[in-house]
Amino acid sequence: MLNVLTLLTSLATAAVMTPDDAVRAALASDPALAARRADVDAAAGLRSSGRFLGHNPEVEVSFSDDRSRLTGSVTQPLSITGEGLFASRSAGASLQAARAAVDRGRFETAATTRRAYARAVLGRELVRLAEDDRALLARLREVAEARMAAGEGVALDLRLARLEQARALSAWLDAHAQASVSDVELAALIGTTPGDLVRDPLVAAPVEMGAGAPRSDLIATKAATRAARSALSRERAAMLPAMGVGIAYEKDAGQYSFGPKLVLKVPLWNWNQSGIGAAKGSLKLAEAVERSTAARAATEELRAGERLRIVEESLGTLVADISAEAAPALRAIEGLFTSGEANLSETLLMRSRIVEGERAWIEARASIAIARIEVALSRQSASLVP
Repeated sequence: MLNVLTLLTSLATAAVMTPDDAVRAALASDPALAARRADVDAAAGLRSSGRFLGHNPEVEVSFSDDRSRLTGSVTQPLSITGEGLFASRSAGASLQAARAAVDRGRFETAATTRRAYARAVLGRELVRLAEDDRALLARLREVAEARMAAGEGVALDLRLARLEQARALSAWLDAHAQASVSDVELAALIGTTPGDLVRDPLVAAPVEMGAGAPRSDLIATKAATRAARSALSRERAAMLPAMGVGIAYEKDAGQYSFGPKLVLKVPLWNWNQSGIGAAKGSLKLAEAVERSTAARAATEELRAGERLRIVEESLGTLVADISAEAAPALRAIEGLFTSGEANLSETLLMRSRIVEGERAWIEARASIAIARIEVALSRQSASLVP
């Protein structure tokens, strides 16, 4: 019998999705992270295409109707201004930026998922508290109705019970609506409908929040700036078009001839002004993003220690289990009303304080969890990703 109970307990435990389970699912399903991975594939393809020669060879063949005259040539466009070199450098830096963005995206997805998990747990716990509150008010109303039927009650008590039940119903409906929103948010990240979750939102936060590797978003923006700078150099080099070098062949009236061929376009009216202008704008944007990202990262790191201290101090003021305090208190005030030692207005006042305290406790745990997650993300702590 004990073995059966142990098996059932293990199965029940396995059915609960932990925060780490949610993060693993999100890393495989998050559309935002998938988009960053697609950027890596695109950057790798761009780099591969420009490793050797950036232009494909050109083949030209022409002949007369009677085949007496035939001409042909094979030409390879070559840049003599370093356009290919700058293009290769830009593509390489773009690939580095894309890979760093994916790495940072993993941590951002993990943090976003953990925050969504904490909010989903909070939503479900608020629903549970609202249901418990409705059940308590139903019992209080039954007592008030029984007293009225026995001619011992006060009409005001019954009216108060009915009014408070209406307010509790509204709170219950609001809690359900918010829980649905939180579940949908989590489902969009993990790619499936979330099942059972843990009961404490604080569990969503990582245990360790120490600094990890250098922040990948800083690496990505620096690489993106290098890529934009090399891209501008490429566009400037493209002011002089690539020169075609190759071999020409001609047959005319039975005479054959071979020789070198040189093709050069003269940039008389168009010297790539549009490409240079666009590249200048892209470089300015990349530099602005790099400065903004560096300032944000520095500020987050500066504030992380202070915020973590506040979070830990706040956690120390909370009792470990609020239900151990709230449940006996609710039973006590219910007993006072049932025995006639307290009227309903006094009972409802005490009950509202207890219920508000329970909600504040669970909301504080969720806020602390989210603060811990944000500190871990600012430090790119490895504990975010299981």
